[in-house]
Amino acid sequence: MRTLIIIVTLVILLLGGSLTSSQYIQTSTLAFGVPLEAVEQSISIRKWEVAQKELHTAQLRWDKNKTLWTVILDHRESDTIDISIKRLEKYIAAQDVSLALGEISALILLVDHISDSTKFNLRNIL
Repeated sequence: MRTLIIIVTLVILLLGGSLTSSQYIQTSTLAFGVPLEAVEQSISIRKWEVAQKELHTAQLRWDKNKTLWTVILDHRESDTIDISIKRLEKYIAAQDVSLALGEISALILLVDHISDSTKFNLRNIL
C-alpha cells in the first residue's frame, strides 16, 4: 500500500511539473513574441531606431527567461535563438531590409516552434 502511494505521488508530481513548465514556456514565448512582431513591423517600414529599441526589449525578455528555458528545453534551441538575435542586431545596424526581415521571420518561427513543441497535447506525447 505504501508503495502505491509513493508511485501515485511521484506521477502527480511529474505531471504537475510538466504542466507547469509547459505553461511557463507558453506565457514566456507570448511575452517574447510581442516585441519581435514590433521589430518586424519597424523593419518593414524602415524605422531602424524603433526596431533597435524593440529588439533590445525582446533581448531583455529573452535574457530574463533564458536560464529557465535551458533547464526545460534543449540547449541547441536556446543557442539558435541567441545566434539569430545577434545576426538580427547586425542586420538592423547595417539597415539591410531583406536580411533583417528574413532573420526576424526565422526568429519568430523558432519561438513559435518552441511554443508548439512544448504544448501538452497528444501529438507531442506520441
